[in-house]
Amino acid sequence: MIRKTVAIDKELVRDLDVFARKEHRDFSSAMRYALRIGLLAIENPELTVQEIKDILEAKVDYEMGNVSELNLKDF
Repeated sequence: MIRKTVAIDKELVRDLDVFARKEHRDFSSAMRYALRIGLLAIENPELTVQEIKDILEAKVDYEMGNVSELNLKDF
């Protein structure tokens, strides 16, 4: 991981701190997560933030092997 010094407005720091507490994350991981979602939102303006969060969660589930192939015969 690369460390950089970044200047951030006090209000944004407060907002990130609140977000971190709500998400049960430390400040750094909350900032990384919010930044990732923000960049993905800029790259994919047709998606909502909730859709982006759902995709990220689904990606983790897939990587962890928690997803199985859908069998249409089961319906």
